[in-house]
Amino acid sequence: MRPKIRTGYPVTIHGQAFTKVGIVCDASAYDTRDTVEVVYVDAAFKARRTIVAWRGDRFEWSEPSYPGVNVENDPDYELYVTTVKNGRY
Repeated sequence: MRPKIRTGYPVTIHGQAFTKVGIVCDASAYDTRDTVEVVYVDAAFKARRTIVAWRGDRFEWSEPSYPGVNVENDPDYELYVTTVKNGRY
């Protein structure tokens, strides 16, 4: 069963090599395409925005080879960056 998702919710992103936690910053495509946009912290502790997809019973990277866009200094994502970097979710 698909979870209910809203902006600001934490999601666990599953991958083959690793699992990350991200904060949902756009859930508008969740009902139509089963995708959400999230902000997560990469291995270099940089905040990135990417798309993850609901597949089966979990969220997975929509495009595993693409790490996402750097949003470290983007004022539109400042709240999400602060939340994910401080681990307050």
